[in-house]
Amino acid sequence: MSAANSPTLSVATASVSSAPALVLTVATRIPAKYRRQLTDAGIVGPQAQTNFLVLHALAVTVGALAAVWFVLGTHPSIATWFPALTMGALAGWWLPRSWLEWKQTQRRIEIVSDFPVMLDLLQISLQGGMGLPAAWDVVAFNLSGTGDAMAQEMRRVAFEVNFGTTWSQSLSTASERTGVPDFRSLGSLLQQTERFGTELSQAIQVLSDSLRNEEIESIEERAHRASVLMLVPIGVLLLPSTLLLILVPMFTMLLETLQDANNS
Repeated sequence: MSAANSPTLSVATASVSSAPALVLTVATRIPAKYRRQLTDAGIVGPQAQTNFLVLHALAVTVGALAAVWFVLGTHPSIATWFPALTMGALAGWWLPRSWLEWKQTQRRIEIVSDFPVMLDLLQISLQGGMGLPAAWDVVAFNLSGTGDAMAQEMRRVAFEVNFGTTWSQSLSTASERTGVPDFRSLGSLLQQTERFGTELSQAIQVLSDSLRNEEIESIEERAHRASVLMLVPIGVLLLPSTLLLILVPMFTMLLETLQDANNS
């Protein structure tokens, strides 16, 4: 599939060309680190990133004004304006950033959970006689409804490959971008199969089984760790009540014995 005829390339080119000039200007001024965080959270494209930047600035403004309005209603003093303004602005800045970090984490979890499914579909497509680029595009299309994050990353990888980047380099970049090392493992696998001439579908099946085994081991490890951690709250909650059940009757009997001894 050539770069000119690629649907991924045409969609990306159309999205950039259709964006307003003002949006493109604002998007190019977003710091690279902040733009990468937006991309990691699934906010891709000049329009979406500019919209989030505007909402972030709006949240800071609304937070500052709301804090000042609240303080003026309770303590109408000029001395309280600046602290309230600062705290409200910080709250308005922190909330979108926290949501962005949460979105990054959720997207990473979604990609990790969909990765074995993607490998299975890729293996089936390769066994059906498709080449790797065509199979990759088919799997990305089929995952668009259920695994949007994975499909989005697959389209980005295909976009980079269509512009001349190797599969291993593009998948390594996807691994750095998403924080999912499975992309790098797949890139190394593709590089090895190309070098040694092994069958790609069988190699992908081995990688898929390996990832599933790692996931099962991780779940079992978390379950064992949770059972150990549960001993602490159980001990904290049950020990006081157990001591009360044992000591209170003994203390009551001791008081009654002492009282009888004093009366006699």
